[in-house]
Amino acid sequence: MRRLPLRAALALTLFALHPLVLAASTDPTLVQAEALLGQHQPKSAFDLLAPLEDERAGDPDYDYLYGQAALESGQSSIAAFAFERCLATDPKNGPCRMQMARAHMALGENASAREELALVEQSQPPAEVTALIQQYLGALSQRGISEKRRVSGYVQLGLGYDSNVSSSTSNTQIALPAFGGLPFTLNGVATRQEDRFQQAAAGASVEYSLNPAWSLLGDAALSGRVYPDQDTFNNQVSDAALGAAYRAGHSSLLAKFQAQDYRLDNNAFRSLYGILTQYQYAASENAAASAYVQASHLDYHLKGTPDARRYTVGAGYSQAFNGDLAPALYAGLYGGQENSDGNDYLSQDFYGLRLGGSLGLSSQVRLTASLSVEQRKFGGTDPLFLVTREDTGTDLGLGAVYQPTPHFSVRPTYTYSKNTSNIVLSDYDRHVISLDLRYGM
Repeated sequence: MRRLPLRAALALTLFALHPLVLAASTDPTLVQAEALLGQHQPKSAFDLLAPLEDERAGDPDYDYLYGQAALESGQSSIAAFAFERCLATDPKNGPCRMQMARAHMALGENASAREELALVEQSQPPAEVTALIQQYLGALSQRGISEKRRVSGYVQLGLGYDSNVSSSTSNTQIALPAFGGLPFTLNGVATRQEDRFQQAAAGASVEYSLNPAWSLLGDAALSGRVYPDQDTFNNQVSDAALGAAYRAGHSSLLAKFQAQDYRLDNNAFRSLYGILTQYQYAASENAAASAYVQASHLDYHLKGTPDARRYTVGAGYSQAFNGDLAPALYAGLYGGQENSDGNDYLSQDFYGLRLGGSLGLSSQVRLTASLSVEQRKFGGTDPLFLVTREDTGTDLGLGAVYQPTPHFSVRPTYTYSKNTSNIVLSDYDRHVISLDLRYGM
């Protein structure tokens, strides 16, 4: 808890609340500890008193000063135990009860802090102490508002290299069965193109607790990538979601309405609207299982490109481990359908696997890795290649997070993508290397 700028007044008014430890005036150790606290040296006072705890615990004079030294040294749990002993022996000790309220506040136990302050207020303390109680109550009210409303956000800037900007084949000549195998030459954006890029992203999320069970959720994000040479593939993505979550025991259920706008070369390309529902069960503090259902409508703005509806179901499991390197792992399975309006050969069934994890090399450096494999089978014969298209997409990601401060991080990443297809235009691989600077709030 942030120290309030009333320590001198607090010392005087607390002294007036209760005839504090006249024994302290004749006990050399307590006199020395009290002097150290008066000189703003709580760590020295704590080091003086801590070795005596087994011998002197239960003495309210000792417990009060020991608890105060612990609280001012940032050891709130130890302080709370000391003040509990003090109050068990002397329930009417106003200064100790006031300090107990501060210990509860430092531990985030707001309801208990309010109870202690109410007991002090009932004793009709001096006006200065009453004013201090009101200040603490005001701080608790502000904290309550902050705890109900959790806001987080980030901004990110980066640059990198993309070996295949258009996700296209490296072949420059193909044969089309629909034209009797006649060869066609590919050029421009229809073939593999490489380029460097700059990218930026920002996002924010809000959770507002209505009560311990229900909360409202909101998310928004904006990202973009610019290719200096292949500017046809410059893109911007806007995402937004709004929903609610319900929590009971180890279980939680959330539902969100989602929307996305994807722009290519500064032109509207695709809009997405849908709903996501997810159930999660926290088996422990370090392990959780989840299942989800997602339904989306894809609205393509390019003339001649039909809209589609996409349905996905999936499940996942994550586990973090204690000990060296603090490893964390996750795994997920999913499947679904994408139905294109009026074009069976563009519709598809898909299913996939996602694996990933991380290792902590130090308190500031963490390595990450991910692997995803997706199998796609389309619903009709392609009019140019006269076969039913089948794809297998594989993505391998490697990265690191260097976090020198709580809010700032440096994130190098490498991603290899391979799409294997029986249609040559969709058979390609891709390497993307990037370095991002991220500030989280």
